[in-house]
Amino acid sequence: MMSLRTIFLCLAVTAAGASCSHSTGVTPSSTSTSTDTSTATYALSGKVVQAGTGNGIASTMLTLIDLSGNVTTTSTDVTGAFTFASTFLAGNYSLTAVAPGYVVSTSFVAIPVTSFTMQLPLVGTSPVTSVGVVVTGQSTLTIGATSQLAASVLYSDGTQKDVTNVAKWSSTVPSVATISVSGLATAYSAGTTAITAAFQDVTGSLVLTTSP
Repeated sequence: MMSLRTIFLCLAVTAAGASCSHSTGVTPSSTSTSTDTSTATYALSGKVVQAGTGNGIASTMLTLIDLSGNVTTTSTDVTGAFTFASTFLAGNYSLTAVAPGYVVSTSFVAIPVTSFTMQLPLVGTSPVTSVGVVVTGQSTLTIGATSQLAASVLYSDGTQKDVTNVAKWSSTVPSVATISVSGLATAYSAGTTAITAAFQDVTGSLVLTTSP
């Protein structure tokens, strides 16, 4: 039972706008959970083809090496398709392909990537190299409008491969227009900006003009 003094104290506290209650002295705490994306892993699959054609190369040995020197290997099936049994952290890797009768080729892969195609030239032919990136799409936009751009890597043999979803996009003047990771341009103010798509060691640009 409360003492007479305690009752008077409670009445005084209540009059001041507070409540009088029994306290355990424990303050409730809130917890939150977050997902650590730094440890997310991704699969890597693709195809090895003869340069300048869509013909898959069977029994190609593939060696994937990360920046720490860790090595993972696999080989292509009869259609030239491959899938690594392991999954990998996001980052840059080198991928070397070796097949009898073909020039040994090494490419750089930025994981995650949905699919990856390697072109191997026949021995005795000139190796196929990346010449540049071709950016296509609407070059004029009104403020507030959006436009999907596309990027294709151009090879020295004249072939092209769509890299819209794996290219690294950027805008020289983001206040005029921005570009998303998937190549969607959004106009914000009147002016001109260069939209650039980078793939491996080559780039390409499109000049985008915006107006009211």
